[in-house]
This record gives sequence, C-alpha cells and structure tokens, in this order.
Amino acid sequence: MASTPNDSLDKPKSPSDMNSSTEVNSDHAVSSETPDDTSSPPMSKGKLTLILVALCLSVFLAAIDAVIITPALPTIVKDLGASDSGYSWIGSSYLLALAASSPFWSKVSDIFGRKPILLIANFIFLIGSLVAALSYSLPMLIAGRAVQGLGGGGIITLVEISVGDMFSQRERGLFYGIYGAVWAFATAVGPIIGGAFTEYVSWRWCFYFNLPFDGLSLIITFLFLHIHNPKTPLIAGLKAIDWIGSLLIVGATLMFLLGLDFGGVTYPWKSVTVICLILFGLVTYAIFGIYERFAKYPIIPRRIFGNVSLVSTFGVVFCHGACFIAPVFFLPLYFQSVLGASPILSGVWLLPLAISFTASGIIMGIVIQRTGKYLWIIRGTMALLTLAIGIMILFGADRNWGKIVVFQILLAWGIGANMQTLVICVQALVAPEDIGVATGTLNFIRNLATANSVVFGQVVFQGVLHRHYGDLVNAGIPRDIVSRLLNGGAIGGSDLSSTFTPPQLAIYQVAVADALSKMWILYTGICFLGLVISFGIQKKELMTSHETTKTGLEAEEAKRQKNLSARAKTEAHAINGVKAEDA
Repeated sequence: MASTPNDSLDKPKSPSDMNSSTEVNSDHAVSSETPDDTSSPPMSKGKLTLILVALCLSVFLAAIDAVIITPALPTIVKDLGASDSGYSWIGSSYLLALAASSPFWSKVSDIFGRKPILLIANFIFLIGSLVAALSYSLPMLIAGRAVQGLGGGGIITLVEISVGDMFSQRERGLFYGIYGAVWAFATAVGPIIGGAFTEYVSWRWCFYFNLPFDGLSLIITFLFLHIHNPKTPLIAGLKAIDWIGSLLIVGATLMFLLGLDFGGVTYPWKSVTVICLILFGLVTYAIFGIYERFAKYPIIPRRIFGNVSLVSTFGVVFCHGACFIAPVFFLPLYFQSVLGASPILSGVWLLPLAISFTASGIIMGIVIQRTGKYLWIIRGTMALLTLAIGIMILFGADRNWGKIVVFQILLAWGIGANMQTLVICVQALVAPEDIGVATGTLNFIRNLATANSVVFGQVVFQGVLHRHYGDLVNAGIPRDIVSRLLNGGAIGGSDLSSTFTPPQLAIYQVAVADALSKMWILYTGICFLGLVISFGIQKKELMTSHETTKTGLEAEEAKRQKNLSARAKTEAHAINGVKAEDA
C-alpha cells in the first residue's frame, strides 16, 4: 500500500491507492512485491460471519476461563487436598501467564503473520485445558492453568489485532462491539456455568468444556481466515524475535505480580520475599525500557508512547482495567457472603450487569461505525463509571433489589462502552504498521491493571475487616476462625461462615459489607483519575478506507529504517538548534 502514516491517519485513500502494493515508509518507498504478497480476495458474508464466530468463540473461552472456576474453588481445593492459600494460585496462575505473554504474542505475529500465531495460541490453550481437566494434584492444575493463560493471552491479543487488520477504523467499531459483548457475556455466565458443573457434574468439566469449542474455532480459523501471511522462514523469524526483551518483560511481570500475589497471604507485606519480588520486578521493567531503545525489533517500541494522546489513552486503559475487574471479582463475594446467595444464584444476580454490558458494547460499536467519533464516549463513560462505582459505596447488609439491579446497569454502561472504544482509539492514534504492537501493549497494560486492582482491593478489604476483629470475637466466633477470615479466608471462606449462628452471621455480614463499602472508595478514586487523564486525548477522525497491514521480516525492517530515519532527523534538528543558539 503506497501511503505514509500521516496520510493513513488523516485522510481516506482513493481506490487506486488502496490497490497499491508499496510498503509504508515515510522516507523511502520500499517495494514489497513478493509471491505471497497479494491482497486477499473479498470475503462473502457467509465466510465473514463464520470467521467472526470462530474468533468470538476463541475470545469467549479465553474470557470465561478467568471466572468459570470461581464457584468451583472450594471443591477443587478439597478434592486435591490443597492448603487455604493454594486456591488463589488456581486463578492467579492463569492471569499471570495471560498478562506476561501479551506483548510477546503481538510482536511474534508481526514477524510470522497473524494466522499461524493465532492457531498456535489456540492449540496451546487447548493443551492447557486438557492438562487442567486431567489434573490429579494442585501443581499439575496450576501448570495447566498457566499454559491456558499463555494461550489465552495470545488469543485475546491476536483476535483484536486480526480485526484491526481486516476492517477499516470505522468498521472496527461494530466488530469490536461484538467482541466486547462476547467478553461481557462470558464474564457474566462463567460463574453460573462453573457453579452448575461443580454442583451437578464435576469441576473438571470447567476445563473439558473448552475442548470441543476451541477445537471447532481452531478448524474454522485454519480453513477460512485469510489475512496477509508473509510466510517467514522459521529460522530467520526466530532470530528476529527480541528474545532478551521478551525475557525481561516476562520476568519483570512475573516478579512484580508474584510479589503482589504473595503479599498478605503467603508472606507478610513487610517480608523480604515480597519486597524483593516487587522491587526486582520494577528494576527489571526499567532495564527493559532501556534495552528496548537499542533492540533491533523491540517488543514494545518507544514510539508508541510518542505523544500525549497515546500516553493519556494508555493511562485511561489502566484506570478502566483496574475498575472493570473489581465488580466482576467482588460483587459475587458481596452476594454470597453478605446477602447469602449460593454460587449459582450469585451468578444469576449478575445478569443485569451481563445483559447491559453486552448491549452497551454493541450499541456504542454501531455509534462509532456510523459517526466515526469516539472521544466523547471515552470521557462520558469514564464519568458514568465513576458515578456507578461511587454509589456502590451505599451497598449495605440489607437486600435492596432496586440498588442491585439499577447500580449494575449503570456500572455495565460505564464499563462496556469503553471496553473496545479504547482499542479503536489507540489504533487510530498509531501508524498502521504499529497496530499490532500497540494493541499488544494495550492488552498488557490492561492485564497489569486487572492483576494489580484485585490485589489492592483485597488489601483494603482485609484491612477494614481487621477493624472488626473485636466485634467478631465478641459475637462468640472462635479466634482461630476469625484469624483465618481476616487473613485471606473471607474471600474463599464460605465454608467457614456456614457454621455461624444467625446472630454471628449477621455481625459477620455487617463487617464484610463495611469492608466492601470502603473498598469501593478506592475504585471510585481510580475511575475519577481515569476521567481526568482522558482530557489529554486529542480528537482523531476515523478512516472509512482500509489498507492491508503487512507483516513479516521485510515489513519489520521497513519500520526499523523508518524509525532510524526519524530519530536521525530529530537529532539533526536538535544539533542545528544548538548551533543556531551558539551563533
């Protein structure tokens, strides 16, 4: 495609431009005519629908696996003989691998193409699901969940990138809306399905469930997904991967998140283990940032943080990610521990959130497709999210159906409308050739935010709950049970509270409701910060035309040369400016 980044972002292309086959480069028109470099023929509506179903099915499975095991955790821990702290690893191993792997997947797909890497990610997810389903010990289950997370990170990132490759910026609104709706639906029904499997069949079906559907998605993707495939030679492609950068960012993420995960549960926050993990993780992030400046094909190029709009967008992504995961994680706790709902019933009570979340994503996708405007959506929904989480502070120990339903609807619109709007915003602000790494970076930041958010929320929750120690002991609850509840047991301690007398249970429910209420104050502040940051994002009109995103080693080299040329010009301008001042 003969274009420059500025052209591609600021004005539509003519049909003749769209049929050109010259690689994007602001300084040199690098020809990319290779035998495999032909444009894919237009897809029929039937084939397009089939591909989108396959992609959405993959996203559904990757999303549902983050929450489907939540109601099954007590049963899994009992069956496998795990410790009280062991249950947390069943969920966190998936999220750790998912968060750490996102940047790697996006960059590898830039080198080898989207389709083969998406197929590999699907296959890895399939293997992880099988290992988890067949697990006979906690270490085996944790390993299977980690493999699942590795594949899930690739699926989530590569589906978003593939949609960006297939459609124009305006068209992406609708398809990302559908994508967000699928994510919301999976997040909402996951606990219901997991609870049903656990209660009526076996917790292992939370993982067997993935096998036929992921296999179907893999087959459809293999047969019908036709996007640019560079057919990169294996050895040359492996040599081009930024292995040092990959190890640094994965290592930094694992150390940092493990430190947060251990803190207050496995080890005290002041322990050497927790402090060293968090500190070494932050130091490794700094080393990664320095190294990437000199990497030939960096995992996260510094240029995608090159202006205030992009930095502000990533800031909003972090705040939004921190806030959207909190209700999904803590509302079931409120329903079960305070209002006395069963695991399945707590999932049913989340349906207002799920239905509204699904509707908001699709409606906003259609609005973006028709208007080409997204900035007001980002700011408006961050304001709504701040309001929605703020009024959740009013949740008490009494059951009020008006609050439960209305608050969830407001919350869903604040979360769902921005879920994919931020992806569209980032992709509009970067050059077309950087869509892959920018989308991978967005997912990495969002995953970091969700992991940090749950930990920070738990810290506040446990801290406030500790203030009720005297009330719980005075109610006649044994001190050892109170200690377990105040040191992580309240999150997964439904079995502990089931032994309480009615007066003891009432006092415990008031304590948990108070702790959750104080916790929502933290998330309200984070949402408000995201709203303020959103005003740093500049308006950008979305294109209605589309150009194929080239991948492969030739495209990577063209980007590198373009970046070197831009850097040389910047340095030359700086030198000339200094000389002019001296003169």
